Amino acid sequence: MAKSKKRSTKSKKYCYSPIQKLILSVIFTVILVVIIALAITFFHKPENLVKSKIASIASDYYENYFYENLVNSEKYAEIQNLDNILGKYKDSGLSSLNLRQLLLYNNQKNSDSAPFLKKYCNEENTYVKFYPEPPYSKTSYRTEYTYSCNF
Repeated sequence: MAKSKKRSTKSKKYCYSPIQKLILSVIFTVILVVIIALAITFFHKPENLVKSKIASIASDYYENYFYENLVNSEKYAEIQNLDNILGKYKDSGLSSLNLRQLLLYNNQKNSDSAPFLKKYCNEENTYVKFYPEPPYSKTSYRTEYTYSCNF
């Protein structure tokens, strides 16, 4: 009678020597450091930070300063219809604001951002323009930016 050989269905386990473990851990660490460095470089480019900060200041200006002052104004109290007030600016947009004006509005509310933004952008030639959109609520508008910055 022939003996039947039993085949092992267990998977092979790899045993690494201490030197192999060290080499693998160094390679893994280097790859991880490179990925983190690339991510930091991508997200912390001055251009991204400047554009993000200007967008934040611009939205605060429109939503919490311009819009609030408009709906609390005497003109709004008389007309009671934002369609008549903001509707005519839907296509042409409101007057452009330069960076200096954005930094100075509301008692220089954003003056802490001024040194950083002035480092990269010309405050007279960097503009923001708002285009109100129906239903003319606090957050229904689009923004157009014109940057004069050196990134």
